[in-house]
Amino acid sequence: MLVVAAGAAAIATWAAYTYVRREGFGLEGLGLAFLRTVGLTALLILLVNPVRATRVPGGSPVVLLDESLSMSVGGRWKQALDTATALSGTEGTVLRFGSEVVPFDTTPPRASSTRLAEALYTASAMGGPVYVVTDGEIEDLGSLVPSALQRTTFVTLPRDTVPDAALLGVDIPRRVHHEDSILVELMIGTWGVDDSSSVTLEALVGERSLVKRSVRLPPAPAVSRRRLIIPPSSLSVGTHAVTFRASLSGDEIRYDDERARVVTVTEQPAVVVLVDSPDWEGKFLAAELGRIANTSFKAYAHVAPEEWLDMELLTRASWAQVRDAARRAGLLIVRADLASVETLAPNGRSVWYWPAGVDSVASLLSGDWYLSDTISPSPLAAALGRVEWDSLPPLVGLIPLGVAAGGWVAISARLGRRGAERPVVHGYDSAGTRKMTTVGTGLWRWAFRGGASREAYRTLLAAGVDWLLGGEPVERGQSLVVSSVVTRGEPVVFSWDQGRAPDSLVVSFGTATQDTVISAVLSFDGEGTAVQHLPPGVYRWRVPEDRQYGGLVVVESYSEEYPPRVVGLRATEPEGSLVLMETSARDCWILYVLVVLALAGEWAWRHQRGLP
Repeated sequence: MLVVAAGAAAIATWAAYTYVRREGFGLEGLGLAFLRTVGLTALLILLVNPVRATRVPGGSPVVLLDESLSMSVGGRWKQALDTATALSGTEGTVLRFGSEVVPFDTTPPRASSTRLAEALYTASAMGGPVYVVTDGEIEDLGSLVPSALQRTTFVTLPRDTVPDAALLGVDIPRRVHHEDSILVELMIGTWGVDDSSSVTLEALVGERSLVKRSVRLPPAPAVSRRRLIIPPSSLSVGTHAVTFRASLSGDEIRYDDERARVVTVTEQPAVVVLVDSPDWEGKFLAAELGRIANTSFKAYAHVAPEEWLDMELLTRASWAQVRDAARRAGLLIVRADLASVETLAPNGRSVWYWPAGVDSVASLLSGDWYLSDTISPSPLAAALGRVEWDSLPPLVGLIPLGVAAGGWVAISARLGRRGAERPVVHGYDSAGTRKMTTVGTGLWRWAFRGGASREAYRTLLAAGVDWLLGGEPVERGQSLVVSSVVTRGEPVVFSWDQGRAPDSLVVSFGTATQDTVISAVLSFDGEGTAVQHLPPGVYRWRVPEDRQYGGLVVVESYSEEYPPRVVGLRATEPEGSLVLMETSARDCWILYVLVVLALAGEWAWRHQRGLP
């Protein structure tokens, strides 16, 4: 508009000078100058084409109704339905939003998340005023466009604070040995709870109680961790769905009191550590692996000829028992000489070799070996990239074992920070068989020093175990991988991880009392993934055409929507009845008429006075 105003002033000055001063027409010249100013100013406005935004009454209202599971808590769903119906009127449109945008219906809420961005985009494109009926617990609030929020009317129905204890998380090993106790860590959230109250924690398989205990609650609102220990041999060998329950007297929200996990009990541990030379390296290796391994674990030490010791229970173990555990383990970690490894580790098993023995010591290159801070490309690179290598003490020696053809190097070191780099940790993957070798000695000092050094040691061990277990041989019938536990409203994901996935596959789901309750046809996408929504429950799935495909899957009654969360949206005034309308100068027909009449009038007047 400043350009138009400046241009109009310049046109008026030039026209007045031309007709009054130069032509000498006096008062008659002011009329000619006026016509020229009006015509050229209108033409300038059309050329610049300024746009004006105004709020005008919009079209039919669009109501976005929150259908997340949190709306079913406290009886607010009926109120939300009535509010949405009243706002939409007879001509409006109601859409449900949560995990996705779906047409309106009156069925109970079913979405496992509350995302508003896509719904706002859809409603804005429809042109009418937008209303949102929600509890205000929006997950993607930070990604919403501020201008879209300003043009939207929010009607919030926040939940009331009532006594509630929610089981927010369960941490349990996926695989355990049948002779080991099972340590379970539970995360419990409390709201509106009396300080003197207590909650009862219980683990069950079906209706059979495995363990039960009462714990004190912290002052609410708070989140605390508590432990349960399931005694050894409580679960038989096989795969089980274990339910964990938190019971609170006066709890008014029961949807978030139970969680479930799938646990596989094995006759043999998944990870076995053999220490043939019980030196400091072997002792720290077994101790730290026992703390970080999230699976069944056993460690044995060779303390005398034909005599082995269980390093956790400190009991004697026979050579036959040790050999059987080593040969059946999914991952064998050996602190011994090479001959022992080749005898105990059959083909197809993952092995992590830490050389020791007379031959290894004889070939040891002693000295201060400082680790290189350059991370080589390897399967462990992502985890090792977080380590502060300058804070680690040097290794005391290196055994010169070469890297296998096609192998990779994860960590390298140089003697006295000079000379060529030599590999410290290297490995290879051949036809699904994964092997790693650690040729450095003195790594136990990392764990002994504690702090950042110990964290680096544990990071190396965790990364190595994760990669090696990922290469565990896949037997027939395991090409179809299924998510074992999903929360309510989330789909069960089927992934085909070997070869080309079929276009479709028939899968039946049964329970403990009925072989088939649901039969579904899975359609796999280009990445070999298919999804299936199921109601809460414990299901045994199978492929009728090939009974080797099957397993256990649990759909929890719990959802992240049930525990109270931060209310990010508040109710706003109904500004949504007006929508923003943009009008440009070229949309105004009066300007075209002014240009023609003013310039034509000026030309006629000039012609009458004899001017060209």
